Amino acid sequence: MQTETGGPNYAVQFGAALFVAAVVMAAAGHFGGVLGLLAGAIVVGGTGTVLGRRVDSEHEDVVSSVEAVIDEPDPAVTDGGIRELDTAFEKRVTENRQLRTQLDDLESELEGTRHRNERIKSQTEALQDAMQLCAAGQLTHRIDSDEESPLDVADDFNEMMDELEGTMRHLKDFIALVVSSSNEVMSGTEEVSEASDEISATIQEIAEGATVQSERLQSVNGEMENLSSSIEEIASLSDEVATLSERTTEVGRQGQEAAKTAIDGLNEMEDGSAEAVEAIETLQTEMEAIDELVEFISEVARETNMLALNANIEATRSGGDGSGEGFAAVANEVKELAAKSKDAAENIEKRIADIHEQTEVATNTVRETEDRVAEHTDSVENALEALGEIAEYAEETNHGVQEMHMAADEQAKSTQQVVALVEETATISDQTSDLAEDVTASAEEQTAALTDVSDSTKQLAENANWLSDTLDMYKARQDVPAMDRQSPTELAGSPSEGQASTGSGDVASASSTTDATPETSSRSETASSSPEAAGSDEFTFGNTTETTGLPTKFQTGMATGDDSFDTGRRAATMAFDDLGTDRVDFCQVFCSPEYEYADVLEGIRDVIGPDAKLIGASSSGEFTEKAVSDGTVTVSLVASDTIKFFTGLGTDLSDGVASAVNEAVETLPASVDGYPHLSAINLHDGLAGISDQIAVVTQRNLGHDVSFAGGSAGDDLAMEATHVFHGDTIASDSVVIGLMASKEPVTITVDHGHSPISEPMTVTKAEGGTVLEIDGKPAFEAWRESVESYLAETGQQVDFDAVENESMELLGLLTEFEFGIEEGHGAISDGYKIRWPGLRLSKEGPLDFPVGVPEGTVVRVMHSPADEQIVSARDTATAAIRDAPGNVAGGFIYDCACRSIILGENFDEAVNAMDEELGVPFSGFETYGELCMERGQMSGYHNTTSVVMLLPE
Repeated sequence: MQTETGGPNYAVQFGAALFVAAVVMAAAGHFGGVLGLLAGAIVVGGTGTVLGRRVDSEHEDVVSSVEAVIDEPDPAVTDGGIRELDTAFEKRVTENRQLRTQLDDLESELEGTRHRNERIKSQTEALQDAMQLCAAGQLTHRIDSDEESPLDVADDFNEMMDELEGTMRHLKDFIALVVSSSNEVMSGTEEVSEASDEISATIQEIAEGATVQSERLQSVNGEMENLSSSIEEIASLSDEVATLSERTTEVGRQGQEAAKTAIDGLNEMEDGSAEAVEAIETLQTEMEAIDELVEFISEVARETNMLALNANIEATRSGGDGSGEGFAAVANEVKELAAKSKDAAENIEKRIADIHEQTEVATNTVRETEDRVAEHTDSVENALEALGEIAEYAEETNHGVQEMHMAADEQAKSTQQVVALVEETATISDQTSDLAEDVTASAEEQTAALTDVSDSTKQLAENANWLSDTLDMYKARQDVPAMDRQSPTELAGSPSEGQASTGSGDVASASSTTDATPETSSRSETASSSPEAAGSDEFTFGNTTETTGLPTKFQTGMATGDDSFDTGRRAATMAFDDLGTDRVDFCQVFCSPEYEYADVLEGIRDVIGPDAKLIGASSSGEFTEKAVSDGTVTVSLVASDTIKFFTGLGTDLSDGVASAVNEAVETLPASVDGYPHLSAINLHDGLAGISDQIAVVTQRNLGHDVSFAGGSAGDDLAMEATHVFHGDTIASDSVVIGLMASKEPVTITVDHGHSPISEPMTVTKAEGGTVLEIDGKPAFEAWRESVESYLAETGQQVDFDAVENESMELLGLLTEFEFGIEEGHGAISDGYKIRWPGLRLSKEGPLDFPVGVPEGTVVRVMHSPADEQIVSARDTATAAIRDAPGNVAGGFIYDCACRSIILGENFDEAVNAMDEELGVPFSGFETYGELCMERGQMSGYHNTTSVVMLLPE
């Protein structure tokens, strides 16, 4: 644009330039609002217009003067005055040249202004593009710094975006926690609803069972009435049967007496019969003897006959020779036989006399028996009559018994029906009892679910309050930039925003048990740092002008041995001897599970005394700037007047992360006078499976301005039990927090050295830390496909079919090829949080992670070869030294046990690389996961990552 004289319109151009500058400045001022932008534009634009018009006016005056001198004749000039005219002309020419020079200068300035305007326009466009990208959600975009630009807004914009991105990351973690809590609430609500439905259905079943019971009991009542009638009938019949039984008993008694009399008579008869039998047996004996005598006599007769025959023969002989000797011999023998016959006859006579006598005895006995039988016949007849009567009474009794039997049958049937009804009623009662137990169990489950819902709701409320406080803080920064920070739940004194720096600020109020400290009363109070309270004089450090005091002293010691007490004492002594002071304010211990923890701590206390704050953890490997080892006790000692230390312990993590962290920070101060920068160390149970939640809740409770680092305790990869130390207490399922209030900020950096090798994949099915499916495939299969594809592309090969479950080879592969969760801009490459999938060494199905990986999480398979791990370790240390605001006293390093698996015996090379960059004493341990919460860094929970924390001197 030009003026009426054809010259450039400097007013418009200069005003436009200033307007653009106003736009840029307004944008760099954290977008102070449309009204502020318009007002600034009007004021600055108006000012530019006024100044531009002044330049235009002076330019036009000069040009007019020259034209007037050249074009207008001077009537006063005559021929005699040519010299004077020449002089005047030369003077005007000189003036014109001066004006030309001024014009050239103005044009040069105008060109410079144009150049500056172009720079401003370019940077404004870059800023506009950046703001549009940020508005579209690309918070990772940054503006390149232009040193020649008159507007230095790039650094301010980038710092603002770093802060905004960090805040968004914290909010994202927080929202994840809220979502998790909401899911727990929904799950609890569903459980309550299901339990209520079950209780309702069970109560309905109980009611139906009670109705059936009532009906059955009514039937039992009717049957009992029938049973009562039968029992009355049986009772009446029983009376009649009793009468008959009495009569039967009486007759039976009489018959018993008659039968007894008959039996006695029969016994007597039996005795007489026995005597008769005995007499008859005697007669039989005598008869047998007579038979023998008769046989003898027969034999004698036969012999006599023979003798007679012999005698005849002899007689015949004698008749022939006239001799009589033969007859004499026969006569003698006959004589002898006659004598024998006589004796036999006498014997027979005697025996016959005996037989006669025995016959009389037997006859008398039989007669007596006959008389006795006659005598007892009447008794037997009486007994028969009594038995007849008994039979009649028995028949009547039997009839009564039959009727009783019939009644008893009816009673038995009624009883069976009653028993069946009672059994059915008992069954229903058992069912009712079981249902009642189910109702009780459901009610207990409902109560437990409601308790969980209440706890989750309470945590949601706390999270909502924290979010509200966080948003209120940003509103205060926009509306009232000079307003001091407030803690989330209560006011606490703090330095102004202008004094804050990375890793510093106030701490939010919280809750937990800590070491008793005179300077610490609660998170809502401000700790004093007066000389009396702090125990030291003031001194000069950095930009803070103060008087004398002890700068931070930091030393480390490491020892091994068989005696736990002696090993702890020697490690502490090594650090103490190099500390350069007799005072110890803080001690951090890393200890192998090979030792008795209580004895180790006692040995350390023997050196450092009872007053030093002490925290620590069991580990899977330890290192210092001097050595790398495992199976050791490693001690770091700090003495300082520039840092104040406070510690706290929270227990029962598994019962609730929020309550445990609250317990750990309950008495930690929200701020400390004279020590404006707050940072913390978080050590916790490495097997809790909730380290990511611990990080978020710790950040929430301490406040998002408090940076912290730390790690999960280890146990030499045994995965059995991990512990943390607080004072002289050794605890599992716990978290310990060490808070540091310092005059200069603590520096924290983080890096991992992994690079993605796969396209983004989505977790499609997961249960806590167990990922079942990725992109709809079994998780291990999806991981294996990505790894095999990468190995094939790089000319490598692994026979996965030959790799065995639970093998070190499989552990190495799962550790070398981990997963990354993309988080955006940060200090580490491409902004990935590493997640180790090696808790379950199996090639089938799912992958197990140390913390939960929700469904919908976008992941990539990462790769980190050994050399990259060493480079990453060096880069982390380099960044820490670079970011440190001043001299460094020493540091803590929280490194992962997975890095040791990847590097093996070369792990010491990574430690040596960090030592070369840091150049100060440091101690570290191999964790089961690392924590980092720091603006400008990849905050949260990590695996296979180095976190470096440096303490200012």
